[in-house]
Amino acid sequence: MNKSRLGHRLAGAFKVSAIVLCLTGFVVGMPVVAKRAQDQENSAKWRDLAVAYLQAGNDPHAESVDSLDMAAVRVISDEISGVGVELRGLEDLHAFDASHLRLAEDAGRERECLAQAIYYEARSEGYAGQVAVAEVILNRVRHRAYPDSICGVVYQGSERSTGCQFTFTCDGSLGILPRGRAWARSQLVAEHVLMGFAPIMTQSATHYHTTAVNPRWAPSLVRTRQIGTHVFYRFPNRAEREVLREREA
Repeated sequence: MNKSRLGHRLAGAFKVSAIVLCLTGFVVGMPVVAKRAQDQENSAKWRDLAVAYLQAGNDPHAESVDSLDMAAVRVISDEISGVGVELRGLEDLHAFDASHLRLAEDAGRERECLAQAIYYEARSEGYAGQVAVAEVILNRVRHRAYPDSICGVVYQGSERSTGCQFTFTCDGSLGILPRGRAWARSQLVAEHVLMGFAPIMTQSATHYHTTAVNPRWAPSLVRTRQIGTHVFYRFPNRAEREVLREREA
């Protein structure tokens, strides 16, 4: 066999192998995507069930719900039927206990705190600007320098007249309750971000300020980008810290 023909056969073989690998990756990846979607659906069902149970007026500190009466079951059924959750009877509640209620309460508080931050800090921004503000909060939750919960991050320092991390928590803004379409949208954006559906916007930013101010901490951080009227920053790495020191000298 001459080299030219051998080369054509090898090229054809590599092409077929590449196609097979692509198809294999697609087939393998599909179950992962499907599982994630199913997990999110199951989580949403438990959350809705827990919230409905709380709204039904039952004791959230009970050890189990085996003693639920039929009236409570009917209330739960009515509440969650609108979101497509099927409830056949008490047998569906055997694994539903106080831990699920606590998870639902905690998740509800975290979502509320994130929605408040979006509303008070960025309700005049577009979708990208609102997602960016929410992302900064989640970046702080993951950073060792900040509290490990959304509410902890948002309300850090709010007990002081100065030193609050997010201005709305200590300047009296909370005296006017969120309302209207802006509040509904803030809640939706918060849900979107928490479910992991929002794109990465800020390149790991942990700080931001509006274009109307120039805070003294800005030169010590690395600017990542501007979205709407907010400018975003992240902590510098070791090499970047040296550059920043030289710039300030």
